[in-house]
Amino acid sequence: MSFRIARTIRGAEVKLYSDVLERIVRKHGELGGCEHMILETVERPDYIIKGHKRELLAMKHYAATSIGPKEMIVVYREDKELIITAFLTSKIHKLLRRRLIIWQKAR
Repeated sequence: MSFRIARTIRGAEVKLYSDVLERIVRKHGELGGCEHMILETVERPDYIIKGHKRELLAMKHYAATSIGPKEMIVVYREDKELIITAFLTSKIHKLLRRRLIIWQKAR
């Protein structure tokens, strides 16, 4: 099984397995060809917020995507060294209000 590796801001390596990427694109067709954006979001996020249980959510704004300006959200687990899913949203403020911000990029 092939995979690509991204290093989180805490220095952990997480893997984006090819079957996970295929599932992401199947569910979110607009992410076809956006593997680099998924990895970049983990490596250079604008925010890291706490997910459910041990998941972390990396968030990064992209001014240009196939569906206009959006926030990329990548859900991952450092303890299991894997990326779980990714999606685009314009509702980042809802997530930021509901979840604990663990890290924020200096402005």
